[in-house]
Amino acid sequence: MPESTESKQTEQAEKRVTRAVFIPQTMGIFILLIIMLAFIAGAVRRDLVLTLIGAVFLALWLYCLAMTLLLALINRRRAGCSISINPAETAAGGQVEIRYSEEGPRRKRAFRLPGILVRCRLLLATRDGRRLRNDIDPALRAAETFTVHERGAYFSDYDEFAVFDALGFFRFSFRIQTESGARLLASPASAEEPLPVTSRAGESNPRPELSFQRGGNLIDHRPYVPGDDPRRINWKLYSHGGELFVRENEQEPPPHSNILILIDTQFDPLLYSAASARRGVDLLCENALAAALACAEAGQDVQIAWSGTMENTGGNGGVSQDNSPAGLAAALARPAALPLSAAAVLPAADGDRGVLILALPRSNAESPALDRFLRDFAVRRAGGNAAQTADLVFMYGSGSETGAGEKGGKTAFGELASAAETCAAAYRRRPGVRARAAAAQ
Repeated sequence: MPESTESKQTEQAEKRVTRAVFIPQTMGIFILLIIMLAFIAGAVRRDLVLTLIGAVFLALWLYCLAMTLLLALINRRRAGCSISINPAETAAGGQVEIRYSEEGPRRKRAFRLPGILVRCRLLLATRDGRRLRNDIDPALRAAETFTVHERGAYFSDYDEFAVFDALGFFRFSFRIQTESGARLLASPASAEEPLPVTSRAGESNPRPELSFQRGGNLIDHRPYVPGDDPRRINWKLYSHGGELFVRENEQEPPPHSNILILIDTQFDPLLYSAASARRGVDLLCENALAAALACAEAGQDVQIAWSGTMENTGGNGGVSQDNSPAGLAAALARPAALPLSAAAVLPAADGDRGVLILALPRSNAESPALDRFLRDFAVRRAGGNAAQTADLVFMYGSGSETGAGEKGGKTAFGELASAAETCAAAYRRRPGVRARAAAAQ
């Protein structure tokens, strides 16, 4: 490779390193205190054994310090590495592969020292506090596979190229720049039974319930062939097997209509801890996915949106861009649990879409973002689209599922059920809104 090309690659790799951080670990500080006490006690008591113990620990401590700094200096050029994730979209519980690569000139052999480790660390976190970490030994340059256990959109402020001793005394890390967007999307599983949807818009003509009149055979499908009505495709079977099947022995799907499934991800700190709120939003997303797939099977054009804040969305929550089943599932990886806030916003609904809103129950029925959304919704209805309606569902799970209020058990379940009924009663009086409480599937 020409020298100029190598130098350019080295410069690009060094630009990726944003900051070098030397971190004495708690164990290193604790051992230093033991060394000092051993020397002091040995001098006071004139005990050679204590002095010798202090000297041994001091030699080990100095070795870890010196060799960690030396190896960090030697590997500085290699710190401009990168970690790729494949696939970038998966389902919760699925596996992804991460791979280490160097952008600078590669070394044939990595210099190693006994007891000193070199690792490239992937650091991922969701907006509501879920974290993923995985270490790769850059000397092996092998892909690693790990399981993503929880739903979420995982971002990264930086990755780390770290040098540290095996005893945990010292750690020297280089922080490596990463892309600003979501690096990994873990979509939710679909709830077993979709929620019944009765919302409609002025120009749509859906049936009151998302159900079909079937023939004698309850599971009557055949492979899709060109020319079949795409509204008869069973997307749930496609998500399991990857092949297209159409339903038979059922009435014609309803005329084309539009629906917005809106997830209010705000939670009441009086009812939910941060951890239980994340699980509560997971339940909302699982039921939203089931409803979205059912609406798509019924021939409706489905759009999914979720709440955000003024700070991280510029005044709008997120809205799905790809309305295919896979795109809807990927979009539902992004909603994050947020505490109730006056800065929270919900995306506006188009005038030609019915609305299904899924929310967590609150101890106080008032919600700034939801109230603003429904006021705008009422204005649009009064402005000439009186046929547009919205379903508002306050959804709760059992205490064992959500850990509500950190109490669990029947008490937490009863509190959530009572709060959901109270919220539904408060919003049921709004024009065009059908509010109800529902236990999560």
